[in-house]
Formats: sequence, C-alpha cells, structure tokens
Amino acid sequence: MMQNLSLPVLYDRMIECGVIDLEPWALLRGSEQLQRTQHVDELFPGWGVIPFARRTDNDEVACWTGGSVVVIDDFDVVRAAGGEAVRRAISEYASMDEWLIAAVRDFIEFD
Repeated sequence: MMQNLSLPVLYDRMIECGVIDLEPWALLRGSEQLQRTQHVDELFPGWGVIPFARRTDNDEVACWTGGSVVVIDDFDVVRAAGGEAVRRAISEYASMDEWLIAAVRDFIEFD
C-alpha cells in the first residue's frame, strides 16, 4: 500500500492544471495508480515507493521515494540468486521538479 509517504504538492498542482498527459508520460491516478503501487510493492517489498507516472511507449514508471524520483521498469525485473527482485533505477532525479523538466524534454523529443 501507500506506506507513510505522500506525493509532493507538484503532483497535485499538475493535476489541477491539467498536466496529466505529457506524451510519452502520463500521470497515474485513482485505480490505475493503486494497481501499479500494489504491483511494485509485491515485486519490491519494503521499498515503499509511490508510482505516480508511467511511460506510454514502454513499461517505465516514475516513483516517488519520499525525497527523490526513481524511474524503474517493474516488468523487466532482474532477479538475485535467491529469486528476489533486484531494485534498480533506470534513472534518478533529486526532486519531482527535476523529473518534470526531464519529462518535458521527453515530450519535446517524442515522435
């Protein structure tokens, strides 16, 4: 579940301003966000991240860690020798602001 984390104010502001589909990124909301959160929690127990956006052209999902953003692929999972999923970030951002700037760059470059 959502742990004790909450998403930054910027997430709510993006929704209020209608910035929910910034191709190729789309904000996760409602049941879609809940399902993705449950999936990530099952794969990576105890990590406690909150998925808040997904790429529409692949399986990447941006997750809030409580202080930064990690982008992961929760369907292309590397397993350790014991079978547990290895936590690995495709990219990391120091804040949601930095992730949003990168998402805007992706939007500009996306065809």
